[in-house]
Parts: sequence; structure tokens; C-alpha cells
Amino acid sequence: MSYRTRTVRARPTPTELTLDVIVDEAQELVDELGFNALSMRRLAARLGVGAMTLYGYVRTKEELLSALANRYFDELELPVAGLDWRDEVAGVFRAVRWVFLEHPELLPIAASQRLEGLGVYRGAERVFAALRRPGLNGDEVVAAFDALTSFTIGAAERETGIQAQGLPGVRELDADEFPNVIGLAGALMTRDPEHSFEAGLELLLKGIACR
Repeated sequence: MSYRTRTVRARPTPTELTLDVIVDEAQELVDELGFNALSMRRLAARLGVGAMTLYGYVRTKEELLSALANRYFDELELPVAGLDWRDEVAGVFRAVRWVFLEHPELLPIAASQRLEGLGVYRGAERVFAALRRPGLNGDEVVAAFDALTSFTIGAAERETGIQAQGLPGVRELDADEFPNVIGLAGALMTRDPEHSFEAGLELLLKGIACR
């Protein structure tokens, strides 16, 4: 039988407190107990300071969550250089999807706040450079990036959300009015999330290539 041991870190004194130290402790708390356990009061207690002390470093819990999201995006595993531009873009957004699936609590943060960590910017830089290779101008690069980002966040939200228990309302639909909904109901219920993501990503990249 093996036992996992946890390294015990000395708690910082208030004079040693920095934003990085606070985010380190927040990440450790989340890894141990989950995002629902994260509160400014609990985090302050673990750091051995008063809750108001933390507000000198982060103005709100949302700001702390944004900093934590940026920390997790430092895990982004970017594709190797030198790929076809489509493969490079797809590789970045596959990596983004992986981070969301590993840390689904980041989804509402990414959907509502601008993330500004180095990991995020590294991913964006690779995507922007790849999208310029087929000749897109600046506005088109930004539009393509926004579409790919929105698709990836939305796909991950659906994948990590509550799984639909069938489509009971379909049985009451009129076949003449809803032939496609009824005809595709089986595919909707049995679709594989990863396959759906890859298919949607391919459609977006084909559309971008047509520009």
C-alpha cells in the first residue's frame, strides 16, 4: 500500500505576501477541495491573514478567479512549430479545450472576463501568426480568432454541462413540421463530444480558408 504525501509549506507572513503567493494558495485550495470551497475568508485563513488583507492584492473574488484562470492556462501545451496553419490553429484550440475539460470551473470565468496571462497570450500569438499565413488581414484574423474562441468555450460548456436525458419532447412534434429535428434526433442523442468538436473545428477552418 502506498500513501501520497503532501508537502507542507510554511505560511507566509503578511510582509511576505504577494499576488503570486495568494494565487499559489488559491490553486492549492482548489486542487484539494474544489472551486466551490474557494472563498476570500477561507483563503485568508490558510494564509494566516485577515480577509481584508487580501483585498489589497485582488479587489474582488472575480479578480482572484481571473488570476487563477491565467495560472491554469500556463499549462497550455502548444503544438510544435512548422505545421500547416490549419493544424497549428487546431492544435492550439484542442489544447484550450483540454484545459477547460480539466478545469471546467474556468468556463464561466473565460466566458465573462478577459484573461491576460502569458499562457493565454502565447496561445493567441501562435493563432494570430498562423492565421496570417493564408493571407488574412488584421480584421479577419481577429474575427476568425473570436469565432474559434467562442466555439471552443461553447463546445466545452456543453460537454461539461448536464447531459441531456434523451429528447422526450421530440415524440410530441409533428413529423410534417419538424422532419429534420425528428430525423436527426438519434444523432443528437448519441453524438460523441470530441467528434463533434473536431467536426465543428474543421468546418470553421474550412470557412476561414475560403477567405
